[in-house]
Amino acid sequence: MNSARLWLAAAVVSCGLGTVSAAPVPAAPSDEQLKERALQLNELTNTEAMQAKLTELLKDKDNTRALVEYAAKLHKEAKDKDKPFKFNAAIVLAKASHNLKQNDTAETFYSFAATAATRLQSGSKMLLAYEGLLDLYWDQKKFKDVEEVCQKLMEARGKEIDQAKPFVLEKLVQAKAKQGDTDEALRMAEGLVQLDQGGWYFLQLKGWVQREAGKIDDAIATYEDVIEKVEDAKGLKDDMKTRLKKNARYIISGLHVDNKNIDKAADQLKKLIKDDPENPTFYNDLGFIWADHDKNFKESEEYIRKALDLDAKQRKKLLEEGKIDAVEAAKENAAYLDSLGWVLFKQGKNKEAKKYLLEAIKDKEDEEGQHIEIWDHLADVHVALGEKKEAVDIWTKALKFDDISKRDAERRKKITEKLKKVKAELAKSEK
Repeated sequence: MNSARLWLAAAVVSCGLGTVSAAPVPAAPSDEQLKERALQLNELTNTEAMQAKLTELLKDKDNTRALVEYAAKLHKEAKDKDKPFKFNAAIVLAKASHNLKQNDTAETFYSFAATAATRLQSGSKMLLAYEGLLDLYWDQKKFKDVEEVCQKLMEARGKEIDQAKPFVLEKLVQAKAKQGDTDEALRMAEGLVQLDQGGWYFLQLKGWVQREAGKIDDAIATYEDVIEKVEDAKGLKDDMKTRLKKNARYIISGLHVDNKNIDKAADQLKKLIKDDPENPTFYNDLGFIWADHDKNFKESEEYIRKALDLDAKQRKKLLEEGKIDAVEAAKENAAYLDSLGWVLFKQGKNKEAKKYLLEAIKDKEDEEGQHIEIWDHLADVHVALGEKKEAVDIWTKALKFDDISKRDAERRKKITEKLKKVKAELAKSEK
């Protein structure tokens, strides 16, 4: 959307090791202290101050959890005319709650902010609040709620709202597709393409819906059309054209994987590597899809290690520029660690594979590492090492993760089958 966005930039505080004597554990803040800190958020007067406060809050997640819970209590206990928080404070509380996965609290404050913005007739504030709600509902897979919020925005009036409506329509189409109404979503997407008079933007949406509908060949053709349209687009700067074409080509590589056409997927990734040789994602993906389909193990491992090396260099640069702290700079990418573990497993190097896969899942707050595929890989390694009880534990936990894609849904079925088989083997061996 064209509205201002407060990015959920989670930060982590690094803690140095002290002397032998343990530092005293700080006392939990009292209700009076929580109330004072919460009400101080009403002093935030602009976007920059709001972002700075949000970043500060997310450095201390335990205390911030207590803060937003107490703020929600204050909000619910107050009468409508006496609500304690102003718009800016409500947005910061909503986004802090959203980041901490306190979804009910986030919804409370986003909804209050949306109502307040509507009362003020501020289009920019309405967009900020409703955009937060859209993201929250999308993250929870509440696609009907996403659709309803989009409908509210489509009915609203104002300069900022009107400018954002094409992007609201895009989200509406996606919400319909996610609810299984792909025919209607595709009809709407094609209508937007026509209104755009053959432009590239809504072609991307059409391709997205085709993929969601399982029309993979159609989606590939559409994204190839996107690349051509972007190349011919008037008024687009060269760096933007490069970025858009790169994104479309990357999606095409994934579509070829969906189609089980690994050689074509690899060709797309090779082109991306040639055009952007410092991007670790392309090396990792190429190495992974080869290994996952039992191809080119030596080259796969080399590409994945290259991805890890490039990622480490990028994190070091960000640290030197002061954009991340030392703790964040030390974190290796969980997806890349998973890829390395998987290619080692495919080569029978199970002990080494286990080391990298355990590293991939160790950060409980890293959503990338808390993914069903990575945990499935680790369980397979446990089985290969004869550690069946550990495998059962890992698979059981993996099944509790949400599906991110249709591939995850397919993997869930396979995990269930493997889990049943290994449990039966364990029961038999214990008799």
